[in-house]
Amino acid sequence: MPVFANSASRILSLALLTILVNTQGWFGLLIFLIPLVFLYYKNPKPGKQIVLLARRLRWFFLSIVILYFWFYPGTELIPLLGRYSPTIEGINQAVLRISSLLVIISFSVFLLRLTPREEIISAIQLLLSPLAYLGIDCSRFALRLGLVLSIVPEMTSMQPLAQDKKKKKNLSAVIDHAAEMVKKADEQTIVYEFKGPVVAKLARPGIIDILVPLFLFIWLLKSF
Repeated sequence: MPVFANSASRILSLALLTILVNTQGWFGLLIFLIPLVFLYYKNPKPGKQIVLLARRLRWFFLSIVILYFWFYPGTELIPLLGRYSPTIEGINQAVLRISSLLVIISFSVFLLRLTPREEIISAIQLLLSPLAYLGIDCSRFALRLGLVLSIVPEMTSMQPLAQDKKKKKNLSAVIDHAAEMVKKADEQTIVYEFKGPVVAKLARPGIIDILVPLFLFIWLLKSF
């Protein structure tokens, strides 16, 4: 993200990457890991939030493991177990899919942490501006989406309580806190709409801002 001067290019690249990463094997995934390692090195704090978010998705990852291990056709890992054995291809696909999701989550968190709220709103508005010809209010949609997205890093930073007896209380506190932040974002939307549209001047696109999304778009076309 730091090499991108234009926020609209960051969001467009992330959108293309989200689609592209699900069409790739291990080689393509390793290519995406190169800029991700650089981001982790330069910005360790968002990296900790990514770990917390991944922990909260552990049950979702477990469901992927179950579905792919035992319901994906392929060679049985333990032939003695017969149909109850996980398949080699299923294990490979499960690890690949989980790794792909972690890559998308990581890039998303970095974008939200390294891009100012006003720039996110303006970038979304710019990218959706063609929809205005269809009568869609892009400014209002971009404002609400940008404000809601801005609370994601704060939600992922909420630490769970360690004691089991406090889990129920902690879950209730997390839900209440999340609802409070969403309400706050909605209130901010009303304030912004009353004051007028939030427009942040986006940086002029550089060569990287143009080449990266173009490269991802061409790569995506060739993947189908």
